[in-house]
Amino acid sequence: MFNGSHNFTVSGGNFNNIGGDLNYISSEEKERGLHALLQHRSTSATHNAEARFPPPLCHPGTREAILGDLKSWVKSNAPNDATICAPIIWLYGPAGAGKSAIAQTFAEACTRNGTLAGTFFFWRTDASRNNPQMFFTTIAYQMAMSIPELRPKINTMVMNDFLVPTSFIENQFDALILQPMLKARLLQELKSTTAQLRRGDYES
Repeated sequence: MFNGSHNFTVSGGNFNNIGGDLNYISSEEKERGLHALLQHRSTSATHNAEARFPPPLCHPGTREAILGDLKSWVKSNAPNDATICAPIIWLYGPAGAGKSAIAQTFAEACTRNGTLAGTFFFWRTDASRNNPQMFFTTIAYQMAMSIPELRPKINTMVMNDFLVPTSFIENQFDALILQPMLKARLLQELKSTTAQLRRGDYES
Protein backbone atom coordinates (compact mmCIF):
# COMPACT_ATOMS: atom_id res chain seq x y z
CA MET A 1 0.00 0.00 0.00
CA PHE A 2 2.81 2.40 0.91
CA ASN A 3 5.49 0.87 -1.29
CA GLY A 4 8.54 3.13 -1.58
CA SER A 5 7.27 5.67 0.92
CA HIS A 6 9.48 7.07 3.69
CA ASN A 7 9.66 9.82 6.28
CA PHE A 8 5.92 10.27 6.85
CA THR A 9 3.58 9.95 9.81
CA VAL A 10 0.02 8.61 9.85
CA SER A 11 -2.30 9.48 12.73
CA GLY A 12 -5.75 7.91 12.74
CA GLY A 13 -7.84 6.98 9.70
CA ASN A 14 -8.79 3.69 8.04
CA PHE A 15 -6.82 1.98 5.30
CA ASN A 16 -8.02 -0.87 3.09
CA ASN A 17 -5.75 -2.75 0.72
CA ILE A 18 -7.89 -4.98 -1.49
CA GLY A 19 -7.75 -6.65 -4.85
CA GLY A 20 -11.42 -6.38 -5.73
CA ASP A 21 -14.49 -4.32 -4.91
CA LEU A 22 -14.96 -2.96 -1.40
CA ASN A 23 -18.53 -2.41 -0.27
CA TYR A 24 -19.55 -0.90 3.04
CA ILE A 25 -23.12 -1.69 4.11
CA SER A 26 -24.09 0.06 7.32
CA SER A 27 -26.95 -1.08 9.55
CA GLU A 28 -28.77 2.10 8.55
CA GLU A 29 -28.47 1.15 4.88
CA LYS A 30 -29.71 -2.39 5.52
CA GLU A 31 -32.77 -1.10 7.38
CA ARG A 32 -33.78 1.72 5.07
CA GLY A 33 -37.31 0.35 5.10
CA LEU A 34 -37.66 0.78 8.85
CA HIS A 35 -36.10 4.25 8.68
CA ALA A 36 -38.67 5.21 6.05
CA LEU A 37 -41.47 3.75 8.16
CA LEU A 38 -40.20 5.74 11.12
CA GLN A 39 -40.97 8.95 9.24
CA HIS A 40 -44.62 7.97 8.80
CA ARG A 41 -45.57 6.93 12.32
CA SER A 42 -47.30 8.90 15.05
CA THR A 43 -44.89 9.91 17.81
CA SER A 44 -47.69 10.68 20.26
CA ALA A 45 -50.01 7.66 19.94
CA THR A 46 -48.07 4.97 21.79
CA HIS A 47 -48.54 4.04 25.43
CA ASN A 48 -45.11 5.44 26.35
CA ALA A 49 -45.23 8.62 24.23
CA GLU A 50 -43.97 11.81 25.87
CA ALA A 51 -47.02 13.67 24.51
CA ARG A 52 -49.28 11.51 26.70
CA PHE A 53 -47.26 11.87 29.91
CA PRO A 54 -48.51 11.40 32.52
CA PRO A 55 -50.86 8.81 31.03
CA PRO A 56 -54.16 7.82 32.66
CA LEU A 57 -53.84 4.73 34.86
CA CYS A 58 -56.13 2.65 37.02
CA HIS A 59 -55.61 3.17 40.74
CA PRO A 60 -54.10 0.12 42.46
CA GLY A 61 -56.78 -2.36 43.43
CA THR A 62 -59.38 -0.99 41.01
CA ARG A 63 -60.73 -2.42 37.74
CA GLU A 64 -59.28 -5.78 38.73
CA ALA A 65 -62.12 -7.78 37.16
CA ILE A 66 -61.81 -6.28 33.69
CA LEU A 67 -57.99 -6.33 33.83
CA GLY A 68 -58.18 -9.98 34.82
CA ASP A 69 -60.44 -10.69 31.84
CA LEU A 70 -57.98 -8.97 29.51
CA LYS A 71 -55.04 -10.95 30.89
CA SER A 72 -56.99 -14.19 30.51
CA TRP A 73 -57.79 -13.25 26.92
CA VAL A 74 -54.09 -12.78 26.13
CA LYS A 75 -53.14 -16.07 27.76
CA SER A 76 -55.90 -17.96 25.96
CA ASN A 77 -54.50 -16.80 22.62
CA ALA A 78 -50.93 -17.84 23.37
CA PRO A 79 -49.40 -20.19 20.75
CA ASN A 80 -49.09 -23.09 23.21
CA ASP A 81 -52.62 -22.74 24.57
CA ALA A 82 -55.17 -25.27 23.33
CA THR A 83 -58.06 -22.83 23.81
CA ILE A 84 -58.32 -20.22 21.07
CA CYS A 85 -60.57 -17.30 21.94
CA ALA A 86 -61.71 -14.45 19.69
CA PRO A 87 -58.66 -12.74 18.13
CA ILE A 88 -60.12 -9.30 18.90
CA ILE A 89 -61.58 -8.05 22.16
CA TRP A 90 -63.62 -4.83 22.25
CA LEU A 91 -63.55 -2.69 25.38
CA TYR A 92 -66.40 -0.20 25.19
CA GLY A 93 -68.18 2.28 27.43
CA PRO A 94 -69.37 5.91 27.59
CA ALA A 95 -66.97 8.86 27.56
CA GLY A 96 -65.20 9.23 30.88
CA ALA A 97 -65.77 5.61 31.91
CA GLY A 98 -62.03 4.97 32.15
CA LYS A 99 -61.37 3.03 28.94
CA SER A 100 -58.06 4.80 28.30
CA ALA A 101 -56.89 4.17 31.86
CA ILE A 102 -57.73 0.48 31.55
CA ALA A 103 -55.99 0.23 28.16
CA GLN A 104 -52.91 2.05 29.47
CA THR A 105 -52.69 -0.10 32.60
CA PHE A 106 -53.09 -3.24 30.51
CA ALA A 107 -50.47 -2.09 27.98
CA GLU A 108 -47.94 -1.46 30.74
CA ALA A 109 -48.63 -4.89 32.22
CA CYS A 110 -48.08 -6.49 28.81
CA THR A 111 -44.83 -4.54 28.42
CA ARG A 112 -43.56 -5.94 31.70
CA ASN A 113 -44.28 -9.55 30.76
CA GLY A 114 -43.11 -9.23 27.17
CA THR A 115 -46.44 -9.76 25.40
CA LEU A 116 -47.02 -6.27 23.99
CA ALA A 117 -46.66 -5.92 20.21
CA GLY A 118 -47.78 -2.30 19.89
CA THR A 119 -50.30 0.35 20.92
CA PHE A 120 -52.16 3.25 19.38
CA PHE A 121 -54.21 5.68 21.47
CA PHE A 122 -56.50 7.79 19.29
CA TRP A 123 -57.20 11.43 20.17
CA ARG A 124 -59.61 13.70 18.31
CA THR A 125 -57.54 16.90 18.43
CA ASP A 126 -54.15 15.36 17.60
CA ALA A 127 -53.50 15.39 13.85
CA SER A 128 -51.39 12.23 13.97
CA ARG A 129 -53.73 10.36 16.32
CA ASN A 130 -57.01 11.07 14.53
CA ASN A 131 -55.61 10.06 11.13
CA PRO A 132 -56.16 6.43 10.02
CA GLN A 133 -53.18 6.76 7.66
CA MET A 134 -50.93 6.72 10.73
CA PHE A 135 -52.47 3.66 12.39
CA PHE A 136 -50.90 0.66 10.65
CA THR A 137 -47.57 2.41 10.09
CA THR A 138 -47.30 3.13 13.82
CA ILE A 139 -48.34 -0.39 14.82
CA ALA A 140 -46.04 -2.00 12.24
CA TYR A 141 -43.01 -0.04 13.42
CA GLN A 142 -43.62 -1.10 17.02
CA MET A 143 -44.08 -4.72 15.95
CA ALA A 144 -40.76 -4.58 14.12
CA MET A 145 -39.12 -3.38 17.34
CA SER A 146 -40.84 -5.86 19.67
CA ILE A 147 -40.93 -9.04 17.55
CA PRO A 148 -37.49 -9.96 16.16
CA GLU A 149 -38.94 -12.35 13.57
CA LEU A 150 -40.97 -9.54 12.01
CA ARG A 151 -38.25 -6.90 11.85
CA PRO A 152 -36.55 -8.04 8.62
CA LYS A 153 -39.88 -8.92 7.00
CA ILE A 154 -41.40 -5.48 7.58
CA ASN A 155 -38.16 -3.81 6.53
CA THR A 156 -38.12 -5.77 3.27
CA MET A 157 -41.76 -4.99 2.48
CA VAL A 158 -41.08 -1.25 2.72
CA MET A 159 -37.80 -1.46 0.80
CA ASN A 160 -39.65 -3.27 -1.98
CA ASP A 161 -42.08 -0.36 -2.22
CA PHE A 162 -41.30 2.88 -0.39
CA LEU A 163 -44.81 4.13 -1.19
CA VAL A 164 -46.39 1.57 1.15
CA PRO A 165 -46.41 3.90 4.21
CA THR A 166 -48.46 6.46 2.25
CA SER A 167 -50.73 4.00 0.44
CA PHE A 168 -54.37 3.34 1.32
CA ILE A 169 -54.87 1.64 4.68
CA GLU A 170 -56.00 -1.72 3.26
CA ASN A 171 -52.70 -1.96 1.42
CA GLN A 172 -50.80 -0.86 4.51
CA PHE A 173 -52.40 -3.63 6.55
CA ASP A 174 -51.58 -6.26 3.94
CA ALA A 175 -47.99 -5.13 3.35
CA LEU A 176 -46.97 -4.08 6.86
CA ILE A 177 -48.92 -6.48 9.09
CA LEU A 178 -50.40 -9.51 7.32
CA GLN A 179 -47.68 -10.44 4.83
CA PRO A 180 -44.78 -10.07 7.30
CA MET A 181 -46.61 -12.25 9.82
CA LEU A 182 -47.34 -14.90 7.21
CA LYS A 183 -43.74 -14.87 6.02
CA ALA A 184 -42.44 -15.12 9.56
CA ARG A 185 -44.73 -18.13 10.05
CA LEU A 186 -46.25 -16.57 13.14
CA LEU A 187 -49.66 -17.51 11.78
CA GLN A 188 -48.73 -21.12 11.08
CA GLU A 189 -50.72 -22.34 14.07
CA LEU A 190 -53.81 -20.47 12.92
CA LYS A 191 -53.42 -21.75 9.35
CA SER A 192 -53.15 -25.33 10.62
CA THR A 193 -56.29 -24.92 12.72
CA THR A 194 -58.14 -23.42 9.76
CA ALA A 195 -57.11 -26.33 7.55
CA GLN A 196 -58.37 -28.82 10.13
CA LEU A 197 -61.70 -27.05 10.34
CA ARG A 198 -62.04 -27.14 6.57
CA ARG A 199 -61.35 -30.88 6.54
CA GLY A 200 -63.69 -31.44 9.45
CA ASP A 201 -60.94 -32.76 11.74
CA TYR A 202 -62.47 -31.49 14.95
CA GLU A 203 -64.75 -32.73 17.67
CA SER A 204 -68.35 -31.56 17.61
